[in-house]
Amino acid sequence: MKRLSLVVLVALGVQFIGYAQRVTVDVRGIRNAKGSIMVMAQVDEKSKPIYGMAQASQGSVTVVLENVPSKTFLLSVFHDEDGDWKMAMDDKGRPAEGYARENCLLKEEGEGVKVKLYYPAND
Repeated sequence: MKRLSLVVLVALGVQFIGYAQRVTVDVRGIRNAKGSIMVMAQVDEKSKPIYGMAQASQGSVTVVLENVPSKTFLLSVFHDEDGDWKMAMDDKGRPAEGYARENCLLKEEGEGVKVKLYYPAND
């Protein structure tokens, strides 16, 4: 019985590892080259997030996420201009740094995601 359980666990683990994919995230609309672009993908609230980061560059940058375990996930991106690893807020409580949040569904292996940052304090 222990052998059967072990075989089933190994088979499930190989299946999970085999499904992990690399996701390329093209982040656009970056207003300056200060700080970093932080990216996080999460399948659901209980799953472990996958993180990626790149030096900010005015216009756009590409961030690669490794081992994303599902074709569907929530993508969160923010431009950490001041380097404190937190979203800065203005005096009205609105985000002062750029961000994007998008539900993603990849149809093909290796398909990338394109997101545009939104800077609400500029409105």
